[in-house]
Amino acid sequence: MKLPSLLLLSLVTTLLFLTYPYHTAALTCYDNIDPLNRNKHVPVECDNSKLGIRSSVSWMKTLRSWRPFASKTSKRATGTNAFKISLSCSAGTTLCAKVKNAFDLAGIMLSQTLSLSTPITVNATFLNFCQQLNQCASPGGYLTLGGAAPARTIPMKDDDQTIRLYPQALVKQQLTDQSVNFGPFDIVALFNSEANFWFQGDGGIQHTQSDFLFVILHELVHGLGFTSSWDDYINMTPEALTPDISTTTKGGQQTIGFTEYAFDKYMVIANTGQRMSEITAQLNQFSSGSSATTIQQYGRAFKSSPQYSLATQMFKYATTRGAMVFLPIGQTDISQGVVLETSLIPYSQGSSVSHVDYKKYTDTSDFLMRYLQDRGVSLGDAIVQGGNYSGGSIGPQLKSILESLGYATQDNPNPYRPKPSASGSPDIFVQSKTLILLIVFTTIFLSRNEWNL
Repeated sequence: MKLPSLLLLSLVTTLLFLTYPYHTAALTCYDNIDPLNRNKHVPVECDNSKLGIRSSVSWMKTLRSWRPFASKTSKRATGTNAFKISLSCSAGTTLCAKVKNAFDLAGIMLSQTLSLSTPITVNATFLNFCQQLNQCASPGGYLTLGGAAPARTIPMKDDDQTIRLYPQALVKQQLTDQSVNFGPFDIVALFNSEANFWFQGDGGIQHTQSDFLFVILHELVHGLGFTSSWDDYINMTPEALTPDISTTTKGGQQTIGFTEYAFDKYMVIANTGQRMSEITAQLNQFSSGSSATTIQQYGRAFKSSPQYSLATQMFKYATTRGAMVFLPIGQTDISQGVVLETSLIPYSQGSSVSHVDYKKYTDTSDFLMRYLQDRGVSLGDAIVQGGNYSGGSIGPQLKSILESLGYATQDNPNPYRPKPSASGSPDIFVQSKTLILLIVFTTIFLSRNEWNL
């Protein structure tokens, strides 16, 4: 029997199947607890409570408004100071005022190169390392001037399907939806008040002085993500290099394995052309078979594994000049890559690998990220000696590294960016579950109502 064509009211019962995202395990991020040791961090849960189960209407509105990366038309802070500094300084009013002015100038200089959609927050402390941290000058006269690190790193999925830890400062530029609970600061930094620093306006720099502005810029770039995870996490005396050893959730169970930083994606062995991420994958073949429940147990077991020889080979590369290269995104010619610091013997944690080659980049426009700062040379002097590059202290190679990591610049406003899916699991970030909604509604054909999402 046909229904009357003039029937005005129709009851429609619809089963609506929606794929609704939910977390099966807590999202694990990592907070740095020592800016002088960029690889020293602790796991923290960083799920945003907004990701809990919500009504279907609210959830669908979220889908519609979701933008994984910053919009091309979003307001950016290029040219202004996009760095917000929280400074703790007990060195006296006059000196602390100079320190603050130097931070402000460093923020402006970085903001002239980077196109930042969200301000970067820095927790900086100016203190006496020897008195308060028991880190005094070495017998050879070397003095640690400062250190900085990402305050929080967040697991992100790259286009090679590998999960890497990205600095919060960068992730904040990419996510417009608060899917991650960010920490209060993006970068954490310490600077040594014991050092004989030179400040703008002090007159000519003396041969025993270090330019504080130079040091700030160098350390802030580390905090932006210029740092490799490759280090020795197992031995008191370094002899084997691996990426960071971290505990993650996989298949609902806690596992231990090697996790790279964003920087590591572009690292290459110069003489073979092999990407170091391929070596990480080989090292993680041990991870899949390990029954260790603590990182200490994992390290002991790893030393007896076949993969340990790979780690010792990586250590040899890390102490062979020119052996490791950062190959910027889109670049295939290794000779055009950025040569990393692998000339130090013995291997120096914090200096080896996570800097550019000192000898190669001295008196060039890419002088900033060498492991040593030359005393008696101001930032302005170094820029002039490097050829007066138009980008100032951010040389072309350093700029290409920051763009490869994912920072937008004036010349490259839409750089590569990883997928904003994140979780404590290295194999999957957000799982989904079919949510069956039984919706009974009345449709009035003569008065069509639309559901505005």
